[in-house]
Amino acid sequence: MLCQLQKTYLEAEVLTASPVRLIEILFELGISTIESARECCRNGDILGRGQLVTKGVEILAELTNSLDFEAGGDLAKNYARLYDYCQRRLLEAHTRQSEPMLEEVQSLLCELREAWQAVVATCTPGCLSDDELLAEHGLVSTGEPRFSCLG
Repeated sequence: MLCQLQKTYLEAEVLTASPVRLIEILFELGISTIESARECCRNGDILGRGQLVTKGVEILAELTNSLDFEAGGDLAKNYARLYDYCQRRLLEAHTRQSEPMLEEVQSLLCELREAWQAVVATCTPGCLSDDELLAEHGLVSTGEPRFSCLG
């Protein structure tokens, strides 16, 4: 789990981050959370694993909430389906005490993060800002962030 100093730093970063950076933070937090859940699974820490799986599900819910389905159309729907699949696999992994299932979700989140970074990298100076371009494609919502999964 995050120590108080890390938590304070993360909260400050979230409050000042762009929507693009917020999504990156969620991916990073999701990946590290699931890695910690895998460690709990290997060590037989059921309570810790359960808390981390719950946090992972909340992070995926935040990623889903960040999608703009109106602007994003099928692309946003496909991301929502992937996030939903990951949430269901996390819960199943916890129920079955399956570290390989947790690893699968972690791997999927790593791939999604890489895809996200590739999309962001395609933005060139002079085009729409990263945030505007990604909002235009429905990959980020222009609403206020409400990250409840940081704690």
